[in-house]
Amino acid sequence: MKAKILGLLVLAVALILGGCSSSADYAYVIDQQKLEKQENSTRLNSHTGHVVWMNPPLKKIEKVQTN
Repeated sequence: MKAKILGLLVLAVALILGGCSSSADYAYVIDQQKLEKQENSTRLNSHTGHVVWMNPPLKKIEKVQTN
């Protein structure tokens, strides 16, 4: 029983540490098109209130590889 628990624990630690070591090929930046679209709609519609972004819309872009 102890060997099985120890084996599962070692496997879980290996998976956690292995996932952290992979390099990220993508970055997240603010999506300006979505921001402008929303800001334009608030300017054009009088019944729409002021928009405050707590979490602005993001888009995923590929990182540029420099050597």
